[in-house]
Amino acid sequence: MKRTNALTRLVSWLLFGALLCYLGVYIVRALKSDVRTAPAVYVTLAETAPAPGIVARKETLVESGEKYLSVVAENGAVLAKGETVAVTYSSEEALSRAAQITELESKKAYISAVLAGAQNAEDLSDREGAVSDAVTDVAAAAARHKTDELSSAAITLSSLVIESSNVEATQAQLDAVQTQLDSLSASASRDTVAITAPSAGLFAASADGFEFLTPDKLTDLTPDSLKKLEDSPETVSENVRGKLCDPYEWYFAATVAQDYAARLKVGGSAALSFGRYSSTPFKMHVVSIGKAVNKQCVIVFRCTTDPKDMLAVRKTTAELEFDTHEGIRVPKEAVLKDGDGTYVYTLTGMQAEKKYIEIAYETDEYYLVKVSEEARSLRVGNEIILSTKGVTDGKVLREQ
Repeated sequence: MKRTNALTRLVSWLLFGALLCYLGVYIVRALKSDVRTAPAVYVTLAETAPAPGIVARKETLVESGEKYLSVVAENGAVLAKGETVAVTYSSEEALSRAAQITELESKKAYISAVLAGAQNAEDLSDREGAVSDAVTDVAAAAARHKTDELSSAAITLSSLVIESSNVEATQAQLDAVQTQLDSLSASASRDTVAITAPSAGLFAASADGFEFLTPDKLTDLTPDSLKKLEDSPETVSENVRGKLCDPYEWYFAATVAQDYAARLKVGGSAALSFGRYSSTPFKMHVVSIGKAVNKQCVIVFRCTTDPKDMLAVRKTTAELEFDTHEGIRVPKEAVLKDGDGTYVYTLTGMQAEKKYIEIAYETDEYYLVKVSEEARSLRVGNEIILSTKGVTDGKVLREQ
């Protein structure tokens, strides 16, 4: 029995020793093959700075206290001086008459479209072609945001593909509708009054209380005084029916860090991106740069392009764009230096390969490296070695 116990212990110790040896070899080999890499990727980096601020422009409120009123101007439309913004009615009967006129005009447009569509289809002997043209007109009007053209194009399309059992599309019916329209229009002229645009401008259907913030109020602003303006909208009267905005220019007053403001100059230009409001940055004129307070200052920008795109924008944060840098992105932990210059190791096959680089731009976490045509230069797609301890040029890092 004693011999059996001794033999069992001996076998157990031998197995335990073998296990320790196996684990030791595994750990050593794992440490030796611990090669962390990152792909060499070509990137474009735009240097930007946040610019929170507020849009300002010349704006004129359109007001009326009339009980029965209909705004006819379209939001975002450019109106000439004297053009109709809204129509007031003397009574509920007059308002009802206006609704009848609108309905009859739609009916007239439908009948006209049916008659014209039928003629076109007959002349072309191709109804599908007429439908295709109508679809194209609808798409074009929608792309241009022309709601009046869109309505007309939609009526034409519907007349070609949908038959209405409630409307008799004949020349006689068209004449009858026109007679009704003439009669109602004559009566309407006696009890309606047009509210016209006092000046040319972009029409906006609603006011937000910042109409007082005209460009002349953007002088000598500090970050605190700008914040006070942003937090102090005026109360909008119930009689406001819309507003007319300057169609030629708009301003943006923003708080910018002093370091970034120092890179601009009054009279120069700057690129500002407004994100979802515009797909491309605006090139804006630097009107003024305020005095720095707590390492921040207010910059006033002026723009004469795309005022319609910014019509609904008031308080927002833009991105002030500076230089754009391009190159291969290299993590800082992978970069080494010797007497010949700056270099990295790449994993080429199973071996480490030394490649010298030229740094073009630096961020907190990585460098952008210039692309070189030399044979042993860093290329897009190379595997950059991050764990450089003990690595030498030509060293085998992975066993086959």
